[in-house]
Amino acid sequence: MLSLETLSRETGESVREWAFRTILYNLVNLVLLPGAAVSENDVASALGISRTPVRETFIRLAQEGLLDVYPQKGTYVSLVDEQRVEEGRFMRLCLEGRTVELACEEFSSESMVALRANLQLQRLAISEKNASRFFALDEEFHRIIFATCRKERIWEAIRKMGSHFNRVRVLSLRATDWEKVFSQHERIASSIFEKKTGEARDAMNEHLTKVNYDLGKLRQEYPSYFKTEKGR
Repeated sequence: MLSLETLSRETGESVREWAFRTILYNLVNLVLLPGAAVSENDVASALGISRTPVRETFIRLAQEGLLDVYPQKGTYVSLVDEQRVEEGRFMRLCLEGRTVELACEEFSSESMVALRANLQLQRLAISEKNASRFFALDEEFHRIIFATCRKERIWEAIRKMGSHFNRVRVLSLRATDWEKVFSQHERIASSIFEKKTGEARDAMNEHLTKVNYDLGKLRQEYPSYFKTEKGR
């Protein structure tokens, strides 16, 4: 039987929205491994829901490049595409540098509280060695910055473009010094709080440029997870 990590359903969240968020979580966090076969029936059964929201989620995820659908053959978790990885990183590098500059001008006291609370939870996740929790808090850290600048739709576009990049980040967390990532987040936050625009931009660029992964090493360690020049 297929085993998935289920997320708590948020207040007012529809079954369709919850199914999408849960299945996406399992894909990005490599619970569903690249190259693995998946079926609507198995996923619906694992989540205890009907096939309809799962089918709708599969269509969305295929459009985002996380699922490959082969008529008469089945549906598979897409392999990691290095070109998509670099596109996702490049998009974030271009957009987040400018957004963090805006944050220095527009960051509210409520957003400061949210960012500080996020950093405290990151510290707790590190102490608990909880990789999936740390990754989720990393994403939330960046989302807060976009939200306070009223750029939520841009963050959603980044999320859609960055799924392959995020899977590599999850892989890299298995061998990354989380303290280094945390210290980069602290530097970004303090620069925003002190309204040091140049320092905030530089800190964000360093953070995104020096993502702790080596694609060559990861491909060597997890060869079956990566797309080859011939495709699957």
